[in-house]
Amino acid sequence: MANYKNKLEKLKSRRQDIFTKVFSLNESFNKMTYGESTTYALEAMEQIDPNYTSNTFKQVERVQNQLKPGLKTYGIDVDFRYQGSVPTNTHIKLYSDIDLLTIHQKFFTLEPPLQPTYPYLGDTLADLKELRLKTFTILDAVFTSCVIDDTGSKAMNISGGTLNRKIDIIASNWHNSVSFHNSNDEDYRGVKILDRDNDREITNFPFMHIYWINHKDNEVGGNAKSVIRLLKSIKADADEEIKVSSYDIASLVFRMDNSYLLVNKNQRILLVNNVNIFLTKVINDVNFRTGLEVANGTRKIFCHDGAKIEEVIKLQKEVEALVVEMARELKPLYESIEKANVYY
Repeated sequence: MANYKNKLEKLKSRRQDIFTKVFSLNESFNKMTYGESTTYALEAMEQIDPNYTSNTFKQVERVQNQLKPGLKTYGIDVDFRYQGSVPTNTHIKLYSDIDLLTIHQKFFTLEPPLQPTYPYLGDTLADLKELRLKTFTILDAVFTSCVIDDTGSKAMNISGGTLNRKIDIIASNWHNSVSFHNSNDEDYRGVKILDRDNDREITNFPFMHIYWINHKDNEVGGNAKSVIRLLKSIKADADEEIKVSSYDIASLVFRMDNSYLLVNKNQRILLVNNVNIFLTKVINDVNFRTGLEVANGTRKIFCHDGAKIEEVIKLQKEVEALVVEMARELKPLYESIEKANVYY
């Protein structure tokens, strides 16, 4: 049987204010109205206190405020955007990491069959490498108390010192898709990110991912993001390492039928049971699994660079164990999870 007391402690540690030592948790958490596994499931679904999320953006803005004028002195104009879990409010840590895209404004690339009117004659790869190099130079000079790690191929990160967040900084340029060209809607606009050590650029569509996750969540009354947070928490607190990315977890939840997610607030523990049913189908139905695409439709969820079935099996087993333990805890009050009403 899984040790949910230990899992609760791990969850609490992610939500403790490093200055006040106060835990940012639902009031019912401390009252332990329900058993440990049920409390864990309910709290894992909760969003991070918006004040701390706001402070995450404030911290990254400090970095932006140094980079914008600093890069300008080197003749490099940049724009900034965010990607990852924080913009979709599916992060699970009070002091969450955040991805900052530094977008070179000197050029952009085009999705075929689009053709440029005035082709760029420079070396885009060299330009992005220069952007990354100058970014390091500026941050190293300004944030002297912080740790800057420039070893990653796709991102450098800065943390510690006067920053109480880890910020991943990614050199990139705009990549205009056909859909963006036709609509001028930035949700359709992509980016090319620098993969420095492999001398290449990688195409991503992070804003379309954000759009579709938000859209799905709005359709089901906020329950999609609750399930994403739940699965990310289960992954983080598992005794065995589970190698499924946050991106693929979000995409799996995105591909859940809305009927699994449309439950009222007092029946939220049904979400745990329903995601277990869904993951079981993903594992057992090969045709269904191989047809699943990530939320923005740019690749299959299960592919060379995506989720691996053996890792999703590990995740499903953790979810199943949680369902079993919750049913045991709630048995004195309710005949089954399906009939349970919880107030949290």
